[in-house]
Amino acid sequence: MVPAKNVCHPGWTLEYAGYLMAERSTHNAKDYVCMDGEPDNLDGSRGSQDGALFCFVEASCGSLPCDRYIHGYVLTCAVCSLSHIH
Repeated sequence: MVPAKNVCHPGWTLEYAGYLMAERSTHNAKDYVCMDGEPDNLDGSRGSQDGALFCFVEASCGSLPCDRYIHGYVLTCAVCSLSHIH
């Protein structure tokens, strides 16, 4: 997973691009995931399962370089796989 990008490094294949997400900061979030930017719907998946509530991760000037990220904007991500060269 490549955070804050929507493309892969050279030699890697893009599986999907989306948004960096985590549990709410008030829930002591420790893991970040890349959620697909174009997810599929699943029948019967609308009800609450009392699982994690995912929220978009926003750029925060200071923790990230201010010249490359806009404070308060959501961060993208890319999930990449290593290309097999024959």
